[in-house]
Amino acid sequence: MTSVRVIVNPKAGRGRGFAELKAALGEASFAETTARGHGVDLAAAARHEGIGMVIAAGGDGTVHEVVNGLLAEQTGQMPVLGVVPLGSGCDYVKTFGIPSDLSAAVALLTSEKEPIAVDAGEVTFDGGRRRFFANIAEVGIGPEVVDHASRLPRFLGPAMYFVAFCLTLPRFKQRTATVAVDERKHDVQLTNLVIAIGQVFGGGMRVAPKADPSDGLFDVQIQTGSKTDYVVGIPKVYKGTHIPHPRVLEDRAATVSVRCEPAALIEADGEVLGNTPATFRVIPGALRLKA
Repeated sequence: MTSVRVIVNPKAGRGRGFAELKAALGEASFAETTARGHGVDLAAAARHEGIGMVIAAGGDGTVHEVVNGLLAEQTGQMPVLGVVPLGSGCDYVKTFGIPSDLSAAVALLTSEKEPIAVDAGEVTFDGGRRRFFANIAEVGIGPEVVDHASRLPRFLGPAMYFVAFCLTLPRFKQRTATVAVDERKHDVQLTNLVIAIGQVFGGGMRVAPKADPSDGLFDVQIQTGSKTDYVVGIPKVYKGTHIPHPRVLEDRAATVSVRCEPAALIEADGEVLGNTPATFRVIPGALRLKA
């Protein structure tokens, strides 16, 4: 294998699998995250050092931080990105069929299989702040659910998103929004805006079943449904059969911008980032993923 750095959240999955991972990848160097955001710095340092493969070992939050570090650092060649899903929720890997079983995931990482080029996204918000994302970003009810889920007990695992949805929906209010999808402008009463690279999010929900993470475009959904639509549609989201729907405008685009009144929360990869207005831009083939 090439030089390998494993960036691991030692608390992911309540620590299960950490010792096994170290034993399986004994020749790799390990860097443990110690605080929120630490994975960004660790990944940037790995790229700066010329590490050949950087493995994110944890949940979607760990993947998000590693991707941000790799893309923020401009020194040297982009390392291959590997993922070992150890967290309570790791939806990113489900689009690519990366195994959730630790030994099978390690076998993939140590195989001769060539990495694939996959897209990433960049969001600019809060007057100029910038963040990258690997999987799915949202504006509207989605970020409010994510925000609520972050305060729930971790033992709920992937079910915490469904619980958070049930707690968030009764109080949620639509926003008056202008959404520009490339040059196409839509004035709507927005329930949720989905900007997707991958297909799966929110503890196994197939939010964007048509998304192709290597096509250089976002899959966009402008959702204007009622609370009743959401209650009825939730079982379908887990199967990816919620679209087509008369209150979901589907599109594909390289850029998406959104303004809301009042301002709405933004989330990406399960991390609440800030508030609208925001602009999203796809970065084609930004990552080399071992999948």
